[in-house]
Amino acid sequence: MSRKVIYRTNGQNHGLITRLIHPRIEGRFTKPFVFLDYINGHPPKGSGFGWHPHSGIATFTYYVEGSTDIQESTGNKVSLGVRDIEYLEAGNGVWHKGQIRDDSYAKGFQLWIALPPELQVLAPKSIFLKEKEITKDRDYHLLLGKYDGLESRIKPPYNLNYLEVNLEKGQRWTYQTPSDHDTLFIFLYEGDLRGGVESQQAELMVFENGNSPLDLHTLQGAKFLLGSARSFDYELVAKGSSIHTSHELLMKSLQQIQEIKSNILNI
Repeated sequence: MSRKVIYRTNGQNHGLITRLIHPRIEGRFTKPFVFLDYINGHPPKGSGFGWHPHSGIATFTYYVEGSTDIQESTGNKVSLGVRDIEYLEAGNGVWHKGQIRDDSYAKGFQLWIALPPELQVLAPKSIFLKEKEITKDRDYHLLLGKYDGLESRIKPPYNLNYLEVNLEKGQRWTYQTPSDHDTLFIFLYEGDLRGGVESQQAELMVFENGNSPLDLHTLQGAKFLLGSARSFDYELVAKGSSIHTSHELLMKSLQQIQEIKSNILNI
């Protein structure tokens, strides 16, 4: 028997952005995945996200259509095309910004992953990958983690998998959940899913805890994100885009963020 869906949402829409996972709402059920934004639409040229800070989390930025330019307070600058990756472990504090490169259609995602305490005190680090460097199989891109004998080029900060799956019309596919994973979500952004799921685009689904396989099939074809992980048992404290496992770590990182703002960014 396939796993049951215990929560569904189409998210909260704000123009081009739909918030699918919020730390204080869906994130309670999907930890260590604590935030997910879906960018979908025709942005005005030059639009984007101005300088903003993070700490205590890793951010994963990934576009399946369109392109963006990203800059970090570490000095890193990169242009992301289709299925390129910016992976940023914010650690004890970092700032970044993104600007849509042109006015072509944009479809992308930013995921936040809660870091365990030992990674929250480290300096930030970034990894950038081009699409050709991503570990992939016929049916999916393995963005983070280990699955079916494959391993991602980026080591995740926690015991988790993160996949982008593309199924053809009429295809059946099973996700063999790792035995030590018990948290699982899917975001269907195109097509349909069947097999006990019964979902149309675009919907986030959170599944019951457990490690049984997830059996899926599609009539029209399907494109979706899938995240699975061992449950993240830490309680979280958050302020803005900083999320930590203790008030002490949060306060230290907020101080670091202010120092970066004053000394490096001069904003």
